[in-house]
Amino acid sequence: MPLRLVCFTLVVFLFSCSKNPTEPLVASVSFTANGASYSWNEDHSQSANYLTMDIYMATPGTYHLNITNQFTGNLIAQRSVDLTFLTAALTTNTPFTYTVAVAVNPLYPPHQVVVATTTANDLSVVYNGYDVGDFATLTITSIHDQMADGNFTARLTRLSDLAKITITNGSFQNVKIMP
Repeated sequence: MPLRLVCFTLVVFLFSCSKNPTEPLVASVSFTANGASYSWNEDHSQSANYLTMDIYMATPGTYHLNITNQFTGNLIAQRSVDLTFLTAALTTNTPFTYTVAVAVNPLYPPHQVVVATTTANDLSVVYNGYDVGDFATLTITSIHDQMADGNFTARLTRLSDLAKITITNGSFQNVKIMP
């Protein structure tokens, strides 16, 4: 009889224990652009939100950090960070700096940051790695579970009037590394 009571108590205890639901994994980015702060998150469990937060190989030896948020009706990103970094493999704690050596075609810039608060169709909020000396430096500080954490800085140019934007305090967490 005591063994039955112990077994019954154990079974009741096991069924009464509830497992805490795991928190959804959230990717995030934040940075300061000419003194204004920007940040946003993406819940990886939400597949229909059309946000993109990933690192992918564009060509052998070239990776992109691509982070977007709040698409407009015609799927133009309202805010985005798209930085190119040259490396054959993703490594941690190595600053990857890609500086524009000669002016490039503005349709295919190596870096782009969009800092719109209302619409991305406004070219006054689009800055590219277009002008000589424009750069982005990206450091991956951690790689875990096919995701990366890191930080970045950049100096980019607005094509319409060649105004500069300086990106500081850039950081990203839990950004997917695409195969």
